[in-house]
Amino acid sequence: MVDSGSKRLFNERNQPIIMSDSQDAHRYDMNSNWVRDKIVTIEIEGKPDFQVATPPDFWPDSPKDIISPEDLFVASALSCYGVSLSGVAKRFHGEFKDFHLSATGTLQKGEFGWEFEQITINAKIMVETEKDRKRMTKAAERAHQYCLVTNSMKCPIHLNFEIAIE
Repeated sequence: MVDSGSKRLFNERNQPIIMSDSQDAHRYDMNSNWVRDKIVTIEIEGKPDFQVATPPDFWPDSPKDIISPEDLFVASALSCYGVSLSGVAKRFHGEFKDFHLSATGTLQKGEFGWEFEQITINAKIMVETEKDRKRMTKAAERAHQYCLVTNSMKCPIHLNFEIAIE
């Protein structure tokens, strides 16, 4: 849909679609709506909507089966590292059979309330040869160094990785 007065595009939810002529900037637009006490939706065009709730750590009556913003924060770091690792591996011609990742985010009270003190990502990467182990070591380090999500977080992100020949 187009608003003829301003030449802005709108999606099927009547939300503005922002188009950029520049590859120097990318936008990630989403919406959120209240569902009920301590629960909202996240809506991203073309993707399934999902609910987010306050964590039971702080609000015992919060639903335990709904993702919290804190879960999403740590998941953002972990998933960005995972997709960065698979992409960087191709650049370094590193072959891996599989990898498994886990992450732990630690909260502490800060100057303005609770905040993430750190996130630790643990990676186990399986390869077939010593040559791949060397290449994947470099890829694992570079994926950590260039992950745009973790580079945007103010808390430190630690990486522990093991590369096993199987």
